[in-house]
Formats: sequence, C-alpha cells, structure tokens
Amino acid sequence: MVKPWNELSVLIAGCGSIGKRHARVLQSLGVRDLRACDPAAEQRQSLAAQVPDVRLHANYGDGLRDQPDTVIICTPPEMHIPMAAQAIRAGCHVLSEKPLSDSIAGIDDLAALAEAARKKVMVGLCFRYHAGLVKAKAYLDSGRVGRLVSVRALMGEHLPAVRPDYRNLFSAKHGGAFDLMHDIDLALWYAGQPVRSVQALHGTYSDIGIEAPDVVEILMGFEDRCLATVHLDFFQRPRRRQIELIGTSGVILVEFARWEHCTVSVYEAAKEAWEQEELATDRDDMFRAEDREFLEAVAQDLPVFCTIAEARKSLDVVLAAQGGH
Repeated sequence: MVKPWNELSVLIAGCGSIGKRHARVLQSLGVRDLRACDPAAEQRQSLAAQVPDVRLHANYGDGLRDQPDTVIICTPPEMHIPMAAQAIRAGCHVLSEKPLSDSIAGIDDLAALAEAARKKVMVGLCFRYHAGLVKAKAYLDSGRVGRLVSVRALMGEHLPAVRPDYRNLFSAKHGGAFDLMHDIDLALWYAGQPVRSVQALHGTYSDIGIEAPDVVEILMGFEDRCLATVHLDFFQRPRRRQIELIGTSGVILVEFARWEHCTVSVYEAAKEAWEQEELATDRDDMFRAEDREFLEAVAQDLPVFCTIAEARKSLDVVLAAQGGH
C-alpha cells in the first residue's frame, strides 16, 4: 500500500542547524515518523530538545538499517554524493542540501544509480520556493518586462553577527561566501538558458578573519543575449538581499533584507509606473514548500524539479568561479 506523504518515514542525516530546521519543519507539517543521526552526541541531544519524539541514531549506517522511506542529507558538501548513493542502495529516496557536492566527481554515477533504482533525488534549492522570488519568476515568465537581458543579484550579511561561532564553521574554512550560492542558482533559474562563460574575483578582503573568501564577484554570460552579475559577501552591514531582473521593457526588483518581509516591485515601460507589493513571509515557509514537494513526489511518484541536473548548473558556475582570481 502506498503511504500518504505525511506518513513517510524520514531520516535526517546531520543534526546541525539545517538538520534541526528540517526536523522542526517536518514536524510542523505533521510528519510523525522522524529519525535523525549524527556522530556528535551533543548535536543529537540538541535536536531532540527542540523536536521531541525523534528516533536518534549515533551513525548513518544504523539509521539506514532502520529502513527509512526517505533521507534528508544535511552534512558537509563533500559527503553529499557518497551518502546519497548509500541511501539509494538502502532503498531510500533522497533530499540533499545544497550544494550537491564540492566537485563534479561522482555526479553522473549518482544520477545513473538513482535512475536505475527508480529513486527520487532532490537538491535543496530552497529559495526557488520563496514567495517573493516565485512571484518575480511568474511575472518574468508572463512577459511583463519583456525579454530578460540582465540579472543583478546581491547578498551580503555580517557572519559574526549571524553566527558568533563563525570561526569554527565549515564555510569559514572552506567555501566562505561561496556558501551563499543560492543567488547563483537564482540567476540561472531566472535566465533559463545555458551558461556560456564565467568570470570571477574573490578573496579575503574584510576584517572578520576567516580563511575562506569573504567576498565574491561573479559575471556570467548566457548563450542568448543575457548576462548576470552576482555579489556575495560575509561582512556586510546591514544585511541585504536583492535581485533585479532587467528586461527589454521593464524591471522586476525583489528585496528582502529581513526574513519576515519581502518587497516585489515591477516597472512596465508601457505603463511608465512602478507597482509595489509588500509580502509577509517566514523563513521556514520555503522549507515547508520544499519538504512537502519532496515527500509528495515520493508518495505519488511525481517528478521533482530541483534535480541533480539542475543542482549541477550552479555547482559548475561555483567551480569555474573558484578557478578565477
């Protein structure tokens, strides 16, 4: 018998901040059979304190032997592909946090394995579910600003204020501001066409004292008369996130410096006026939409849209950008 989506069992691999968020979100959606694993006892206990009634495992192998229907992978990027492959071989469907990996090694093999086993693999490109960004995509697709010519994305926040323990974070030592790659994915999503070229500058320019790049500037050229620029940084105050979609006959601007509020503005040349919408939002909303879509796809055998192939596009840009100085 096929289970309803909220009766599927879910193993969360990794009990850090994003693992805890998925656990809270899934519980709020009414998913009752939650399991979690992490080699660090304090992380397991911290998740259990926030989300009661979660079955805990000390290691991933034990979690998989418990035969969950699905696995959500919330571990460092280099672990995503081997852990996803292990889950598929154990008979599970997989939602992996972004990025898909830290290299392209093993991606094609994972896709082939998932197809052969007929298992869903979805990647957590959660900003594709943000209400303001979804609204902007609908406006763009409807032709309100004509053909898209340029995407300008900016994301900056002060990492020490966001995470006082920032010096110990994986991203502070490895990916740095590249960890804010959702905005790269959004540029690709809006452009909707293959990337022809990538140029980038990046490095440690601020005074926050991390090893990895604290600022990244990326320029992308697409195949058909479209460019994108993406600015990412880990030192900016105040926090800002905005994206501009500049078309042949207008502009769409999305701004949400705060998680609880978003502004979507549209200028149509034919009207010679701006229209502005204020949206009340919640950070967990996009995770709820993402997690529910994944579980419904598993339960009803529906396609997932944030596929391995989609996730590889932004990873390819990141890897190309990291090669430029």
